[in-house]
Amino acid sequence: MEGVKTLLIDVDGTLIDSYPGIRASFLHALDAMGHPRPGEEVLSRIAGPPMELTMRSIGMTPEEAREGVRVYLRHYGEGSWANAEPYPGMRELLARWREKGYRVCTATSKGEHFARKSLERYGMIDSIDFLGAAEENGPRRSKESVIAYVLDSLDLRGTESDILMIGDRIHDFDGAATFGIDAVACAWGYGDAEEHAKARWTATSTRHLEDIVDEWNEQS
Repeated sequence: MEGVKTLLIDVDGTLIDSYPGIRASFLHALDAMGHPRPGEEVLSRIAGPPMELTMRSIGMTPEEAREGVRVYLRHYGEGSWANAEPYPGMRELLARWREKGYRVCTATSKGEHFARKSLERYGMIDSIDFLGAAEENGPRRSKESVIAYVLDSLDLRGTESDILMIGDRIHDFDGAATFGIDAVACAWGYGDAEEHAKARWTATSTRHLEDIVDEWNEQS
């Protein structure tokens, strides 16, 4: 597939709105551990980053954060993972990208098991060429490590100018920048304008995103 352009696509906040389920399991974990609940401003930012980092950011020790993630994942797996909705138009856009000849991959901090289940539930998995995701129980947790996993698995090192990251949080854009990969911010996700400024482009709709990707393809 020499010369094929590759799209690395985040899942939570980009393809699906999974915040309701993430929030419910996060609060369950805090309550189970007797940890104080943060305010809504903090809660509104929990979707996107690796959950262990989020636990640490509210004052947990490394040991507490690991236990918090364990409790979170158990509750999430019992049903919260399905408390989500696909963003309108994204399933169809994934299919069109495949038809146009792009290599479509995910690059998500969501655990691989739940990423696959979510994409299967919303009819997106058949449009994904490679599932790049974090490990629920392993060292591949950060966005940088997930992107590196995709690059190494598909032998894409040295083709970074032919790769585009599509996401919604600063972790997506900083992770892509580590490898010299351009990024598009999706305004419908969980990031704010300050985070979006880290990306080269900001898409305000799925149609706008499709136009940006096609323009990038023509210019790169």
